[in-house]
Amino acid sequence: MAMIFSRPPTGFGLACAGAVLAGLLIGLAVLLRKGKEYGDWIRLCVCCIPMIWLAARFGYALSGWVMIPLEGFFDLDTGRDPLEGFRFWLGGFSLVSGVAGAFAGAWLAGKWRPACRKAFLDATALGVPAGILVERLSEGGTGLGLGRYVTWEGLIRTGLCPEVEGEFVHPVYLYEAAAALILGLLLWGIRRKMKREGELAGICLLLFGLSQVLLESLRADGHMVEHFVHIQQVYAILIVAGVTLGWYLRQREKKLWDSLISWLLFAAAIGAAIWAEFGVDRWGNPLLAYGLMVACMAVIGCIAFRFRRKAAAGTGK
Repeated sequence: MAMIFSRPPTGFGLACAGAVLAGLLIGLAVLLRKGKEYGDWIRLCVCCIPMIWLAARFGYALSGWVMIPLEGFFDLDTGRDPLEGFRFWLGGFSLVSGVAGAFAGAWLAGKWRPACRKAFLDATALGVPAGILVERLSEGGTGLGLGRYVTWEGLIRTGLCPEVEGEFVHPVYLYEAAAALILGLLLWGIRRKMKREGELAGICLLLFGLSQVLLESLRADGHMVEHFVHIQQVYAILIVAGVTLGWYLRQREKKLWDSLISWLLFAAAIGAAIWAEFGVDRWGNPLLAYGLMVACMAVIGCIAFRFRRKAAAGTGK
């Protein structure tokens, strides 16, 4: 996202506003197919739009705060005013927290209109990939969304990698756009197979979170926790953990040892992924490090979907 609220608004900022609109229009189509009314969609818009901007801005501001010691956190002279997290008109936004804000808005809309609660979640799940696709494609030529130096000659030959200071870098914004397109097509393809309305939201958040953990590791312009990983990766894995925990708690029967082993494996996969993140620069073999990260995310995804399957079996749905 960028400065839609700048004076005058930037072209990229307007494109980001268009991304929000694209997601909401997809949501409208979904709600109408479910037999809902235009008024229901307006409720969804009223709740989602401010939540997207506020959450995206707050996530961005928090990214800056964790990069520096918390001493003097509330000292306005240091520029660490917590209210900066809510001044969305200043520009600077986080995609991951913006997506979380979209689903928070859908949840609020469901509280406002309980009869549409699950439909709002499905509509948001199908709208989010469209919004991400539009937003990331709009980053072309802006200097945003660029990643580490490319070491694979075959990728350079595709002509997709921008050149920065004589070196080719990963076009991470294109990778994220492609991931959003795949996610959207996948969700659209399985929507009729869902036995529980609203279930698409969890699947969307889980797969989005897992993909962002991987793609953020390629970025060169992301905020990082001091001596640690990208803060956006932390946001993403928290989303994944939240979805996994939700599915786990829905199980009617929880065997102690099965649960213990599953969560220990979940934690071990996160730890191994962090180790691999450091290994990208230190092992001398980035492909090995990225391969390990992919394997870790696959393990986490399998654990989460196993909990989901057991929860569905327990409810008979």
